[in-house]
Amino acid sequence: MTPIPPAGEQAPTTQELIARASALVPLLRSNITATEKLGNPAPENLAALRDAGLFRLTTPPDHGGLHPSMRTQVQIISEVGRGCASTGWIVANHAASTEFTLILPDEATQEIFGDNPDAIFLSAGCAPDARAERVPGGLRVSARAPYASGCEISDWALLIGIPLYEGGQVKGAVNVLVALGEAKVERTWNVAGMSGTGTNAMTVTDVFVPERRTLVVEKDNLDRLEELLSPTELVKGNLHSLSSLVGGARGALDLVRETLARDKPIAYSTYRRAADSPAVQQAFTEATHLIDTASLHMLHVADEFDALPPHTELSRVARARARMHSASALARAREGMQKLLDIAGTSGFAHANALQVYWRDLEVGSRHAMLGLPMILEDYGRALLDVGPTITQYH
Repeated sequence: MTPIPPAGEQAPTTQELIARASALVPLLRSNITATEKLGNPAPENLAALRDAGLFRLTTPPDHGGLHPSMRTQVQIISEVGRGCASTGWIVANHAASTEFTLILPDEATQEIFGDNPDAIFLSAGCAPDARAERVPGGLRVSARAPYASGCEISDWALLIGIPLYEGGQVKGAVNVLVALGEAKVERTWNVAGMSGTGTNAMTVTDVFVPERRTLVVEKDNLDRLEELLSPTELVKGNLHSLSSLVGGARGALDLVRETLARDKPIAYSTYRRAADSPAVQQAFTEATHLIDTASLHMLHVADEFDALPPHTELSRVARARARMHSASALARAREGMQKLLDIAGTSGFAHANALQVYWRDLEVGSRHAMLGLPMILEDYGRALLDVGPTITQYH
């Protein structure tokens, strides 16, 4: 466990933090198969991330949190994704979820981080039949989160938007922070990609949550759901997630470059070195440019957040624009990946080749409901033309 720097000791620089993430790429890549088989990041991955302090990007400062700029955060997560997109997704979800908890009272953050500043967090929406009821000292909560990334390895889960009932009537909505030891996990993630994220279903049944770990919005204020989850913070959280996928595309680029450097021939051709082929050179150049473009879109959005004054919400148009840049980042990354697969040929799809893992992770992860292009494109058009209301929940 990385110790909290003593008072007065300088925190790691931006370059040091990014270098720590980059240094983990070979380990993370070597564990890609193990991560897929386990359904979660390999234990060696998690230990290395803790040792590097990369589970402290958004931990409260009083508990050893680093809080680098958003640009630095996405660069770090992208480097983790370069080694393993599923592991990067866990780091991303953790960073966003930890930041969501910073609005809780100091008493709660002390309970959460006091003995474990490297505690792992997740956040997840709940099925419609979730419910919370007031009891002395807090709430009784029953809820099922169908897609809870990292629910088998996390310490805490922030469950979002649970209806609050009183006398059989909905009187508001709540977010609650629960310990994963109180939840039941069902292995439901049987999907072609992102297999190492452990995005399974978790259920809490009649669990008591003390008031300090709850955030309540009364029924009269349900049009102000931003009090449960800031729209700007949610867009920022989405950016965390996509950075792991852009990093995965970069990892695929690394693999193809390494293959070409080993003098890979082109079957059924006169080329004994694929790298000598002008067609291959062009395809690799185009793939590199597309993935570079994806990174530029990603970093542009990060810079927008870094320029935003503290405790300020982005406007509706600005949020929609940021999401459009995010969707464009993933679209360019997918286009670049296709060119890399064309260069690699059928060998790139071999089970033993990590390239096909990067490909599957990108294809699945980039279609997450909050990152998917069709709705983002429609919402951006509505915002630009001032056509309301927004079609995306929370955004």
